[in-house]
Amino acid sequence: MRHVPHLYLPPPWPDGPVEPPSGTVRHLGIVLRLADGAPVTYTDGRGTIGSGRWIDGVVARGDEQHVADPSSLVLAVAAPRRVERLRFVVEKLAELGVPTLRWLATERAQGRLPRPDKVQAWVIGALEQSRGAHLMDVSGPVGWRELPRPLVVAHPGGRRLADIEAPATIAIGPEGGFSDGEIPQDAEPVDLGERILRVETAALVAAAAVLVGR
Repeated sequence: MRHVPHLYLPPPWPDGPVEPPSGTVRHLGIVLRLADGAPVTYTDGRGTIGSGRWIDGVVARGDEQHVADPSSLVLAVAAPRRVERLRFVVEKLAELGVPTLRWLATERAQGRLPRPDKVQAWVIGALEQSRGAHLMDVSGPVGWRELPRPLVVAHPGGRRLADIEAPATIAIGPEGGFSDGEIPQDAEPVDLGERILRVETAALVAAAAVLVGR
C-alpha cells in the first residue's frame, strides 16, 4: 500500500482548500513525487485531523474530526550539551505525544539551546512522522517555580514512577545530576531504575511510562 503523507498545515485555515508551506510543497513534489489527486492526511496541530487530496499544489479538505489531547504531562528537561542529543529529546517526545516540553534551568546544565525555529522544525517533522494531531509546545529555559504542580523529579532512591499518580510535570536533571539542595521541597523523587541513564534516555523512559503504559 502506498504511503499516505501526513501534513502539518498551520492554522487558521480558509473555508476551502489549504495551501501548505512552501517547504512542504517542494517535499511533496520533488522528494515524494506525489501525484495529483493522491490522498493525504493533515492536521492543524491543535487537535483537528482530516483526510483529503493533493490537487494542484493545495490540499482539498475532506472528512475531519477533533482529537482530544489525552494528557496534561509536562517534561522539564535540562538541556544536553550536544545538538544531536537535544534534537533526539525533541523529536522522540513529540513522537510519543508529549504535549509540553520545558527546558529546565539547573545549576549544572550546560547545553546551549538551538534557535526556536529549528526546534519548531523538529517538532513538525516528528508530528508528521507519528501522524499526530497535537503540536508539542517547547519553550524555556524556565526555573523550578514556573513548572506546573504536582512535580516529580527523576532521582535515585525515590519511589517507582509506576507507583505515582499521573504527574503534571516530570523533571529530568543534567548530565552531572542535580546539585545538593536544588530540588524543591514540594517535588517527589522517582527512581527510573538501577541503570544510570543519559538525559535524553531518562526523558524518553519517563514519558513512555506515563503515556504508553507503566
